[in-house]
Amino acid sequence: MFSPGRPNYEHHAGFYRSINPGHDLSKPWEGSPISTRSLPESPLKPVFDLPKRNQSIPSTSTVSVVKVPVARRKGLWRCILRFIRSGSVSSGKDVIAPFLGSPEPENPYSEKVPLHEWKQYGYWARPYLNDVLCENSPVTSEKSISTEALADLITNLRGPEEYDVHPERWVVGTKHRALPQRPARWKDPVPGEPFPFPWEVQLNPLLHHPIWGPAPLSWCIWANPYTNLYYGRTPLTVRCTDPDRQQPATWPFLTHMHFNAVLGDHAYKFPWPFTVCNPRGIKVGDILAEIHYQFQQPVTEDERSSWVLVRQEAARRTFQQRCNNGISLGQPPLVDVMRRCDALGAQMWFRGIEPSVDGGGWMISFGTY
Repeated sequence: MFSPGRPNYEHHAGFYRSINPGHDLSKPWEGSPISTRSLPESPLKPVFDLPKRNQSIPSTSTVSVVKVPVARRKGLWRCILRFIRSGSVSSGKDVIAPFLGSPEPENPYSEKVPLHEWKQYGYWARPYLNDVLCENSPVTSEKSISTEALADLITNLRGPEEYDVHPERWVVGTKHRALPQRPARWKDPVPGEPFPFPWEVQLNPLLHHPIWGPAPLSWCIWANPYTNLYYGRTPLTVRCTDPDRQQPATWPFLTHMHFNAVLGDHAYKFPWPFTVCNPRGIKVGDILAEIHYQFQQPVTEDERSSWVLVRQEAARRTFQQRCNNGISLGQPPLVDVMRRCDALGAQMWFRGIEPSVDGGGWMISFGTY
């Protein structure tokens, strides 16, 4: 049932409970509580001209014959609009006017993904068994086992000592009713199938770009997203775990996501476009890891000199601050070179993604928190 006291991120991420040897493995696994919490629509519906879907398919436009009174030709399109709405026009001397109409194609992915299904995928891909995080994805084949065999498998994930854990003993693809099930919504991508447009897919809530307020994730792109990724909509410091990074980035799965813009950047053209790829379907962690990698690349002296003076100065200040960040903690200054993330100035915090304004890919949003 829906619990109003749960933190926002717990509706689609957060805490993942473990399946332990003492649990009743004869009972089916119970998923996360179904959430009725509403999140902002994502991605934002574009307000610019976009290419039409399936342009290679012949047009299905139809021609309707509309009778328009001669005495009211000045209101031709008004009469046509009246005909579309009511199916009739006023009587009198008429002229024949064709109306070319093409219905807008429906988005086959408009069904809203329930929040708990994103989390269910994380449960399946990276389950906690005997309090040990195990890898269960990607899967090449699945095999059902008995309840007794599952109990032995879970027990053997730990040794006699407290920190003697063996996640490598888990068999990827093991199936049993007591284990988390893969949500049927996410199918493995089929090679050669056309991709949905960016504005047609649904983004994982962890990647949403809020207009204001804290972002779903608190992450400075200078830091490694596998060790320094936190939830943003909580007063406490709560680390984001691997099951969340293994959640699908979109529904349906995409195998390629091209990033060609930074939201709010004043440069004429984003100088470092890149593409995130995963033939098994892009996960949240794939996007964060690629963003981190791309903005960790060193900046050459010629490239830095090509920037406007304001950006050069902002990058210089950010670089110095980044290198001296550990002095207050008693650490020596960092010896490093200027990197792409320094060009962002103080806006080095990830605030989500959304379709780029040219309709040709995705853009990243950065901010000061």
